[in-house]
Amino acid sequence: MIDVALVYIRTVLDQYLSAQLGIEPGCVVLNGLSASDPARLEQNRNKVVLTLVSLEHENNKRFYGGSVQQDGQFNWVNPPQFFNMDMLVSANFDDYVEALKQLTLVVTFFQANLAFERSRYPGLPEGLSALKFEVENSPSQKTHDLWTALGVGYLPSMLYKVRHVAVQAGQVRGTAAAVGAVTGVAQP
Repeated sequence: MIDVALVYIRTVLDQYLSAQLGIEPGCVVLNGLSASDPARLEQNRNKVVLTLVSLEHENNKRFYGGSVQQDGQFNWVNPPQFFNMDMLVSANFDDYVEALKQLTLVVTFFQANLAFERSRYPGLPEGLSALKFEVENSPSQKTHDLWTALGVGYLPSMLYKVRHVAVQAGQVRGTAAAVGAVTGVAQP
């Protein structure tokens, strides 16, 4: 689901930027940032780059559940695990002013779309109920540490926390027959 969520975000953001700029789709890529890989550097050139930089387990809530009705029976499954992703959005352009322009459009997009919910985004992939976005404010030292760990020079960027990405294997742990009818008479 992590890949599905990030690919969907890339697709929707790419459609938005392409429409705003009057250009062909393909201006947003989902890729790592690495100065040691020339092919990756070229793929990212003059693009908005989405990069997963951190993944944390959502442990603020307990998610109980586990029964799913299917084909006249109940299947018990482990409840989904939820994760929060830190997604770095970098404007990797030769022209610095263009990078700032693109980053401004990204910020505008996420300001207008604080969440992707099925009611507004019917194309939201199965398994994703919603994606919620928050700007992740980072002190200068944390930002410096992030870019140092990535091994590339700083690019105009924003860090977003994408909340509540569910991962569910759907592996059945047990089954029980569904109640067919209630007659009011106890039968063995």
